[in-house]
Amino acid sequence: MNFKFPRLTSLSAAFIVGAQIACIAGTPASAKPAACSSSVQGYNIVSGDTLSKIAMAAFGDSLQWPRIFEYPGNVEAIGKNPDLLLIGTPISIPPCPGSVQSLPETMVKTKAGQPTTLYVITGDNWPPYTSTDWPNNGMATAIIQAAFDASDIGANVEIDIIDDWNAQVKSLVKKDRYQMTFPWAMPNMDFWKSCDRLPEPMQIRCEYSKSEPIANTTQAFFVEAGRSDLNDTSLEDVKKRRICRPKGYSTFDMVEAGFSIEHLVVGNSPQDCFQRLLEGKADYVALNRFVGDAVAHEMGISDNVKMSDFSVTGTLHLLAYATNTESNRYLDEFNVGLDRIIENGTYAQIISFFNDEFSRRLANQ
Repeated sequence: MNFKFPRLTSLSAAFIVGAQIACIAGTPASAKPAACSSSVQGYNIVSGDTLSKIAMAAFGDSLQWPRIFEYPGNVEAIGKNPDLLLIGTPISIPPCPGSVQSLPETMVKTKAGQPTTLYVITGDNWPPYTSTDWPNNGMATAIIQAAFDASDIGANVEIDIIDDWNAQVKSLVKKDRYQMTFPWAMPNMDFWKSCDRLPEPMQIRCEYSKSEPIANTTQAFFVEAGRSDLNDTSLEDVKKRRICRPKGYSTFDMVEAGFSIEHLVVGNSPQDCFQRLLEGKADYVALNRFVGDAVAHEMGISDNVKMSDFSVTGTLHLLAYATNTESNRYLDEFNVGLDRIIENGTYAQIISFFNDEFSRRLANQ
């Protein structure tokens, strides 16, 4: 099964990354990571911990650390540098890989007697977040469905897929043909201060209200396996290296994280960036972790490259046009439902299922 990726015109919609929300119901914190289970577990950071070590202890696989980092509340607790952990920080360890075999039966249902239909739109070809080739049209779609179902929204919800990301924010939602769109990364306006400082394609997002994060994302820094001359110990070290980012992929997340965009190595594609990495023309490749793993697998170089312990993190959101009062009321109701599915464990089941589905599809290619 081939993995498809968004067209370059849509990439600023997707490959971005920020912080997360909420507390999670689960087992009490333990002194050391226990073997994972089918539910969320609590854990307090101790001396010598790294996310890779915690993932190894809990999951038996150190490369699964983004599952922990991306879980609701963990980015907020840890901060945006996963390589910097403070002793005593409480985090949540999500369900064990392979423990969730199916999606929860909590998807949007038609609610009898509701006079209103809320029309929501998303795109395609960005697995595992949105894709018509995936169960329930992808992880983000499943989260949106479950959160609306758990909310007290006084409307039916219809989710359509139109594979034109720019049209969604520039026309379809702005003109109220649809009331909401997802999944979108949003700029940190505490950093940018004003919309006119943003890259031009990003400026329209200032016209939108955003939900609480529906997903954390990890922009990973892939490195050649076994390379002995890189001894980087922090993200600050990585910033001094030659980092390849494909042409057309958004970079505002990297600017927010303190990277100098002028010094990036610009590849023609993710494949070109990985080729440059293996030829010694780049030190790291910066890609969303799912995209990087899928491309490396398709190129047959999974044994030659690996994801480092460094990343830039962010969030994806459901958006409503800021001046649409009714849509913003529904956005508030959605946030209530989102909190509920995080607290009752439905959210953990969904993201665990799709992480596993991604691994299964790679293995079956």
